[in-house]
Amino acid sequence: MKLRIYAILLGTFALWLSLANVALAADPFARATLATKGTIYAGQQVEVDVDVFAPNYFLSPPQFPLFDLPGTVVTMPDDRGLNLNETIDGVDFSGIRKTYVITPQAAGDYTLPPVDIPFGYAAVPGETTQGRVKLPTLRLTVTEVPGGADGKAGVTAAKVTITQVFDRDPASLRAGDALVRTVTFEADGLAAMMIPEPSFEAPAGVKVYVHDPLLSEHRSDRGVFLGGVRKDTATYVFAKAGTYTIPAISLQWFNPSLGKTQTAEAPLAKVSVAAAPADATALAPPHPPPEKAPFDWQWWVGAGLVVAALALLIHFAAVIAGRIQAWFDEIRTRKAQSEATAFHRVDEGCRSGDAERFEAAIDAWSRKTGNVPMTQWLDRFADPETRAAFANHQQSLYRDQQDAAQKPNLLPLRAGLGKARSRWLEQIFDDEPVPANELPDLNPAFDADLPTSR
Repeated sequence: MKLRIYAILLGTFALWLSLANVALAADPFARATLATKGTIYAGQQVEVDVDVFAPNYFLSPPQFPLFDLPGTVVTMPDDRGLNLNETIDGVDFSGIRKTYVITPQAAGDYTLPPVDIPFGYAAVPGETTQGRVKLPTLRLTVTEVPGGADGKAGVTAAKVTITQVFDRDPASLRAGDALVRTVTFEADGLAAMMIPEPSFEAPAGVKVYVHDPLLSEHRSDRGVFLGGVRKDTATYVFAKAGTYTIPAISLQWFNPSLGKTQTAEAPLAKVSVAAAPADATALAPPHPPPEKAPFDWQWWVGAGLVVAALALLIHFAAVIAGRIQAWFDEIRTRKAQSEATAFHRVDEGCRSGDAERFEAAIDAWSRKTGNVPMTQWLDRFADPETRAAFANHQQSLYRDQQDAAQKPNLLPLRAGLGKARSRWLEQIFDDEPVPANELPDLNPAFDADLPTSR
């Protein structure tokens, strides 16, 4: 019987050792996929999916950089990544996908640069291994827009619409009135900053004042980018009566799905300006000029001294008020950027039970305080129960969808992390005296809510 038990234990150990060797032999990797299908034209937004895979699971997410690709505009509209799972040659890999949006400005070939993407993963369960992969060198071939100038980008989008509104009826103005015109551009699949600035032209005798544009975007209920919105506003001032024509505003854009150029337009507007109402008092006879009083120089000197004194008083009051306001602003800024505020967000993440919210808060706190990687800090200051609860939380972030219901309880982390932070702060103050103005801006109300470590 004992021999059979020993044989079972020995077999289990050998199986575990073989699986560990397979996991150690597997290396992280990355791949890039062109999500935009069909011909790519200059000025068109192109989506590139970049997937990073690591054996077992991630302990710190990949840091996807915004890279520089000459001749293009590179953005990452969605900050959240998509979790992936794959099994390759019997090894389970966890993956995270981020989508880059690249807008080439001219026709030609473009290749993604081999930038580094760092992360942490569990090559051996329970241990953190620092990983790093290169961005795959995907090549993009961009075609010149038919009818375009030297392959340069115009506006390339799935659809463009232009609407306009006036703040009043253009046919009901009087001399001296102002008319406000708001023109809104909506471009499907195109960022708002890529929509060109319109030209507000004014007829002769009319002044126009153009305001700063407002840029926004349309997203689906799930946060997927749909298109950009640009809103421009101009004010026309009519000094004289008459009939005026405000020119139309048009935009030519290339539709890649149809392969042809189309035009969107805000139509012209006819403006009728009536004469200003006559001033009834203008018909009254002028008043006789008043008798000229003798010049009282003493009164004017006294009034000048009073005005100068008031000006100095207002100046000094403004200086003092500005300094007080700057002092309050500095205090608020220090508090908002303090270590205690960052750790307060960690505590809120624990109480909310939201694993992703907690992960973002603990990652921000560890980077702010220099405690990176977090697992080393926990090994030094946290108790075994807290370290186990944190490891369980890390694993839950990258489980399969069918295990999504098995979320860890974050409340045990709240007390354990609070104790670990207390030990860490005690060591900081014991090891190196810190001037009073450089101590962490602790929040008494928040700290009182944490369990004491003594």
